[in-house]
Amino acid sequence: LKKLKMKIKKGKVRNQQLVITLTVDDEEIEKHLQRASVKLSSRLKIPGFRKGKAPRSIVEQLVGRDGLVEESLDEAVPDVVHKAIEEENIEVFSTPKVSKIDLQPKMTIEAVLALKPMIQLSNISGIKVKIEKEKITAKEVNKVIDQIRDQNGSWVPVKRPTKMGDLLTVDFKCEVGDKIILDHSAIDLLLDVQFEDNLKMPGLMKKMTGILMEKSKAFSIVLPTDYPEEDLREKKANFVVLIHEIKEKNLPNVDDSLANTIDPSVKDLKELKKKIKINLEQSAEKKWEQLFWDDYLKQIVNSSNYTVADLMVEQETDLLLSQQKKMIENQKIEFAEYLKQINKSEEDFIAELKEAADIRIKRSLTIDELLVHYEINVEEDKVREDLDKWKNQQGNTKVSEEQIMDEIRYSLKREKLLSQIIDNQKKSS
Repeated sequence: LKKLKMKIKKGKVRNQQLVITLTVDDEEIEKHLQRASVKLSSRLKIPGFRKGKAPRSIVEQLVGRDGLVEESLDEAVPDVVHKAIEEENIEVFSTPKVSKIDLQPKMTIEAVLALKPMIQLSNISGIKVKIEKEKITAKEVNKVIDQIRDQNGSWVPVKRPTKMGDLLTVDFKCEVGDKIILDHSAIDLLLDVQFEDNLKMPGLMKKMTGILMEKSKAFSIVLPTDYPEEDLREKKANFVVLIHEIKEKNLPNVDDSLANTIDPSVKDLKELKKKIKINLEQSAEKKWEQLFWDDYLKQIVNSSNYTVADLMVEQETDLLLSQQKKMIENQKIEFAEYLKQINKSEEDFIAELKEAADIRIKRSLTIDELLVHYEINVEEDKVREDLDKWKNQQGNTKVSEEQIMDEIRYSLKREKLLSQIIDNQKKSS
């Protein structure tokens, strides 16, 4: 092996975290310095030379040695840290974090490394999960039928006073003092409490009942303390509504004809209900398995000992924060506005994510330990079979085949592990 042109100093391991200090000779980063020179040459205007063609000596005269080194840092630092980790045969469990860089008298890099977490699981055989599985009765089946019936209903005009559940065509205006906060003409409005919940206007729907077609009604409500606009909270909101049309939902009869419309493969209502019950039971089974798994892991995590590098938790927290911000942005909401809506400071929000990150890491470590404890293995033929299915569904992808196989293998192991644990619980109960 080629001897590294750097000095490596290792600190003491604290909470499975290690700080290494690297003092690097220019020879070690020579190729990076050369690339940096070419980059700078292509950006700088150097008299007598075309862009990217000035020799390194001329570039170095212009920017100095430190300027050249600084330009090389993005590539040189990860390369140097990686080589040092390999040289010292250190097993790291997250991306190293560079905490300090000095350029004089030589490039000196300080990097924080997360080492393999330590874990001492509690008495695995002593864990007991007590979660009831949802029982599927005729009531649950009929509830689904009612939902399907509602989806297949049609709106028909009626001549009577408005009532909850009606679909109205209405002119709708709301004022607080001299400020108009809602003003709509001939809009469709469903008399449903969810609408008033979304508007933060409790009691609005009830006030709009009992009105005849082509009749108007004026009324007022007091806006709640959590109304989005602070200056309007606990103020009286004055409404004027004019009803143009009233429609009620005409629901189909619950019979064999409805069953065949919903699912042409069934011959009658009885068969449809049987099919719905099977689907509900499968969903209940999956839900129970997830609740069982969550409770089982929670009990182990809460009773076991873990030593995890702060760097691992920090990076997992950053990942969760990035995911949350992306989700919020996808909803077209500014992050600051989102924090305001949930009434949390950024510090509190990140503190909660840090707690979630810590639990996620511990759960993952626990699963890995359990896979070893129960000697869980899967057939490679099954992994390959699932990979072929995945490729047929996804088509071309930038993810490597080996990475997909690792994920499939891990998923199959988890399924097998869960099945094993559930069987053990049933035997011991």
